[in-house]
Amino acid sequence: MATTTVAANKVKVYDFYSKPLPSGWVIDENGQPVTDSALAVNNIFQTPKGGLTPVGGAEETGGHKGYGLAMLAQILAGPLAGAAFGATNDKEGMPNVGHFFLVLDPKAFRTENGFKQDLDEIIDTLHATSPSDVQRPVLVAGDPENRQHRERSKNGVPLPTALLGQLQQICLHDNFEFILG
Repeated sequence: MATTTVAANKVKVYDFYSKPLPSGWVIDENGQPVTDSALAVNNIFQTPKGGLTPVGGAEETGGHKGYGLAMLAQILAGPLAGAAFGATNDKEGMPNVGHFFLVLDPKAFRTENGFKQDLDEIIDTLHATSPSDVQRPVLVAGDPENRQHRERSKNGVPLPTALLGQLQQICLHDNFEFILG
């Protein structure tokens, strides 16, 4: 999960479609909102100033909590893993990105069936909760991805024209045939 308001690649998708960003996703070097998706991609991937806002956005809306969560993720995947703080490069110019994995065995705490039953009850309770908007049911982690997987398995994966152009250029450069279908 991203510890930012939105994942960086979502900003790239907006740029592929030349769509403006919602205010609050990306800020410039002065802390001002950036809504131009091309400028936002530059701020995130090319310049060391500005970038994505933390989960929660501004301090008034809980951004300090997102900042704390992001710091925890950076510390676990950076110094603890022997990598850099943030995505910096090593002497050869390669990114020095670290990863952190935590594996818990529920059986170390209780019976496997007890955990699964309680987890199923939590999911069922959340799904049964009355939503504030009847058109948007209460979801749990994985629901949107599962729905999108079913739709794309049936109808294919839509690709923006800008991305198709980039893929075609890569294929031409590497002497691969570019076939849509």
